[in-house]
Amino acid sequence: MKTEFTFGDIVSVAGYENRIFYVDAWREVKATDEWGVSEYVEFELTDAINGEFLDAYETDLRLVCRKQFAEDYLLEYDETNYPEPSGGAFHIADIFPTLPSVESVAELGKGLKKVASDMSKKKAQEVSKEIDGLLDEYNDNMRLYETFGDAEYKTKADVVLAKLRRWANRCRN
Repeated sequence: MKTEFTFGDIVSVAGYENRIFYVDAWREVKATDEWGVSEYVEFELTDAINGEFLDAYETDLRLVCRKQFAEDYLLEYDETNYPEPSGGAFHIADIFPTLPSVESVAELGKGLKKVASDMSKKKAQEVSKEIDGLLDEYNDNMRLYETFGDAEYKTKADVVLAKLRRWANRCRN
């Protein structure tokens, strides 16, 4: 199957307004059921700003920028009011359908301080692990580029470098 998108392209996705994603991979799917055979392409995407992962169908994608212009596009991209990732959302009303007593709220407050401290440590470890992974990916792609001279490895390394720059900008702010 031929697709109009390629690795490193920046796309928008229906239902994820005001967000942009890198095309990381795609797979050709051939499904057979009692009504027949259907073939389609699924894409694996990474949010270009916050790194959230997403799977989407080709019909839901719209090209924003080709991979060779992606780094320049992102350097000029205005991240103001960029939507937060949707994966970790929860609502207090789901946890407390009725209002708790004053005493139980006080006890929760004590527990939440400890949980917040533990969560911030865990978040720092996750961020460190993600940055280490990006650095490894960048180094691997640059070694492959230097060894084989294939421009696709350089493009992948540039995409990773852009992600690292965004991490650095977020850490400064």
